[in-house]
Amino acid sequence: MSQLWFLLTASGDTNSPSSPIYNAITLIGPYALGVITLLCMIYGIVLGVKFAKAEDAEGRKKLQKTLINFAIGAISIYVLIIILYAIRPYV
Repeated sequence: MSQLWFLLTASGDTNSPSSPIYNAITLIGPYALGVITLLCMIYGIVLGVKFAKAEDAEGRKKLQKTLINFAIGAISIYVLIIILYAIRPYV
């Protein structure tokens, strides 16, 4: 059993082809979440202002769909960054 655990955790060596990617994720991960949060806040405010200023029902429906798509996209990006940050090996 301990040999299996060693094989599963030994994939974090620095000679693997994917180690530069994991190093980049380790370095950029927390900053990427901050930048994405800032950009999402700014874009959310812009969409909210446009939604509030829309005068006809058709414009509001279009902006409501845009807001829903934005929320789904932002959540997807957060989940992907968190997953990539979580699966990196601990070296």
